[in-house]
Amino acid sequence: MPDVIPERVPSPRAPLVWDGTVYRAVRGHTDGTVQVRGEDQLHSFGGVLAIARQDTISGANGYSHSAAVPDDVIWHVTHIAATDRTTATTIHSYNTIHNAGITPFCYLPEALPAAQISSWDGEQWLDPGDYVQVYFIGSLAGDICRVYLYGEIMTLET
Repeated sequence: MPDVIPERVPSPRAPLVWDGTVYRAVRGHTDGTVQVRGEDQLHSFGGVLAIARQDTISGANGYSHSAAVPDDVIWHVTHIAATDRTTATTIHSYNTIHNAGITPFCYLPEALPAAQISSWDGEQWLDPGDYVQVYFIGSLAGDICRVYLYGEIMTLET
């Protein structure tokens, strides 16, 4: 953005923003909207997050996980659902995996028949490489399990 200095004065109607040192003109578009991407923003809306991943688990009380966040985006997850499509379970334990560390955030101790969906509503921010992992206590080897994520895909500002 250009500095607002006597040699470069914007239109009298141009909105200004103080950056701590100098006033700068806010950029606008011909349709009347204002450009908001820029130096004081960490990320911008990039799309809707609505994905599912299915696994065949390898052992009793196994787990399944979501896809990992790709490079150059952040996932803002607001709803997670999980199901063991094959066997009744007694507990679904939701965890985030960040930098190879496991952080539990939801523990649902309820008997669920096969194909019954458990869910969590809240807010999780996932970095590139992060994913959500769900343990299915009561599951058996060979069960088909799914994890669903919903929210927003956010693009990183540079």
